Amino acid sequence: MVKSSQISVLGCIFAIAAAFSLSGCSATGGIDDTVTEGSTPLTKSSDFSFTLKVTSDGKDISTRGDVDYTTLYVFNEKNEFVSQMTVDRNYALQNKTITLSVPGSEKITVAAWSGASSSDLTSMSNANIISDLQMSLKSDNGVVSTSGDLFYGKTVLYSTASKAGSQTLTIERKVSSVSLTTSGVLKVYDSLEGTYFYKVKKSKSSINAEGQMTGSDIEYIIPATLNSNGVLTAKTTSVLPSENVTIELYKDNKLILSSENVKNAQTLNAQAGKQLTVNFDLSRNYTSNVTVADWASVVQVVTVG
Repeated sequence: MVKSSQISVLGCIFAIAAAFSLSGCSATGGIDDTVTEGSTPLTKSSDFSFTLKVTSDGKDISTRGDVDYTTLYVFNEKNEFVSQMTVDRNYALQNKTITLSVPGSEKITVAAWSGASSSDLTSMSNANIISDLQMSLKSDNGVVSTSGDLFYGKTVLYSTASKAGSQTLTIERKVSSVSLTTSGVLKVYDSLEGTYFYKVKKSKSSINAEGQMTGSDIEYIIPATLNSNGVLTAKTTSVLPSENVTIELYKDNKLILSSENVKNAQTLNAQAGKQLTVNFDLSRNYTSNVTVADWASVVQVVTVG
């Protein structure tokens, strides 16, 4: 028996195609289905048990608490959408077992998203198949003002009757972080006045069911603050990965610097699970420091105003 309801996950509203119950350390839900042999009804094996693993740049970070709620999308053997549910942070933190019940299937595919607070996730219905699943960043005419952390993964699970031992669904960090500074501003403008912001360009807007970047090009607007030493600093920001991003600096809505036009222009790669740190020197039209480090690294850049 399937009934429709709705659940809010991190500010996004999704359609739920089945009823679920959570009990102890497991989560269950599914559809009644039996087969009959002679006069004896036989219930097909329908339980699928697994644990949730969280990774970033290939490292297991399940116990760090970076993931809060995780939304699970369940598909049957034909890759047709069956149900949707959420689990809280304790399932990854404490390595709790999740148990799904999908009668009539010997194997299922489960996809999982976490951290999509500023994103649109596809609302699934019984008519959808797994290739319809997609995440897209919310934007205004292709401009994104904010983006949060994001994890995604999917796996094929086999029923507990046919698969001995533990099974794991791994979700991986799908965003990069960008940290930007610019020195030499006072040497050029001799003033602390003005409004500054960076643009990070040439990133895609969406991630499909295979975890691949897709969709149209978008750009991120990142406000910057000028300190008394003439150094512009900006908050470290999450962006979808791109092998060749362009970073621009604006003063009072006028372009004053581009990473494509600096004297020692370098290819700037925003890698998933990594932090890209870039320091420009406006007075010399120069990129003085480019570092790719672990996520949330503290990279100290010595600048002279």
